[in-house]
Amino acid sequence: MILLNPGPVCTSERVRNALIRGDMCHRETEFSTLLSSTRKKILQAFAPNGDYTTAIITGSGTASLEAAVCSSLSEGKKILVLNNGVYGDRISRIASAYRFNKIELQYDWCEQPNLEQVEDTVSNDSDIEVVAMVHHETTTGLLNPIHEIGKITSKYGRAFLLDSISGLGGEEIDLVLDNVDICIGSANKCIQGLPGLSFAILKKDEINRLRSIPPRSLYLNIITQLDEQEGKGECPFTPSVHTFYAFEEALDELLEEGVQNRLKRYSKASSYLRDEFKGLSLDLLLPDEFLSNTITSLHLPENMTYAHLHDSLKERGFIIYAGQGQLSKKIFRIANMGELSMEDLKSLITNLQKVLEGRK
Repeated sequence: MILLNPGPVCTSERVRNALIRGDMCHRETEFSTLLSSTRKKILQAFAPNGDYTTAIITGSGTASLEAAVCSSLSEGKKILVLNNGVYGDRISRIASAYRFNKIELQYDWCEQPNLEQVEDTVSNDSDIEVVAMVHHETTTGLLNPIHEIGKITSKYGRAFLLDSISGLGGEEIDLVLDNVDICIGSANKCIQGLPGLSFAILKKDEINRLRSIPPRSLYLNIITQLDEQEGKGECPFTPSVHTFYAFEEALDELLEEGVQNRLKRYSKASSYLRDEFKGLSLDLLLPDEFLSNTITSLHLPENMTYAHLHDSLKERGFIIYAGQGQLSKKIFRIANMGELSMEDLKSLITNLQKVLEGRK
């Protein structure tokens, strides 16, 4: 199957084969070496010029996101959540689950946050300690203005928590220039690893502030995870050892390709697909200036349900993705992240055209 969903993605044979290297006890020095190497490669890829560190958590991207949110807010302070999609809403739901003092600015799913409103909100409430936002909102494939939000948080001395689970490895980001204090990533999207591991990249200047916050979770506490990994070379709880093998291999592939070259590959793929979609008279949901490198949301063709489109393409070996929430009956999504060749994408277009024309 050619996976055109936004994670888990198609992986290389090299990454998949890494799973069969053999069993390993996670309390042995061999795992410490693997853990240390993987952490260094995350920083080499995404924070080469900054004073950052990282903690890896066994769990999906949401696990590291929840760990970051629940570990980042001091007692009596507020978190500002910028919500323009399902994943911005996920940050808001996590904050609510921990009964945080929360301010939420909600926007249409096809709009970026209003920068003037964000700055006005931050500047007029000194209790706002953390501003949280999604980098690449995969609900629609929309990119949020991380550099501009980072300028605001830096100007007013607030922490910027960024969910870049679908951004790292696929979109432009400079943690230093974008003033990102806490950045969340996952192994199984644009890094092209396997599901099961996620991570937080932390500005070292943030560590003392985070350390002063009482733990709200045993497993999902960033400082607990970080101290064990940096101090002992271990994970505090049983990690997904075999997935670490695959994650390190995927990071090696990324570093060998070069992060900028991967971004260019994804951009070339999405540009090709969008030109072809327009040639098939499919309408894009978002304006060009908001589009990511890796996800395209399209209006469903007239007189065709998503179920029919999905099932017809699945019969031909392609997995597409439904819209979410209020868009579930209006759009479908096609992702081009992962180990996909141009031949795969050309074959998709050929088969999509046949389905749209009702041909076998």
